[in-house]
Amino acid sequence: MTITKLKAKNQVTIPSIIMKRLRLKPNELFAVDVEGNYIKLIPVKVEPKYTAEELGAIDKIVAQEKNKGKPVKAGKDFSGYLKQISE
Repeated sequence: MTITKLKAKNQVTIPSIIMKRLRLKPNELFAVDVEGNYIKLIPVKVEPKYTAEELGAIDKIVAQEKNKGKPVKAGKDFSGYLKQISE
């Protein structure tokens, strides 16, 4: 067991031996949970919501519609609108 210290801004350093063992990298994201008297840190991967192509399509729509003031609701309406524009 390795001991680490809780710092002033609620930061904890993960010892390098654990970083290497779990192949963790800087800026890794964690889910944090409490079980009894234990703190659980679970590494998570966050997948982007949109692909690069979809983001490009969104940028194109924004450029086209910028001054038209056409409101489109987020979610299914927006997805349908993207399909309609790209066809």
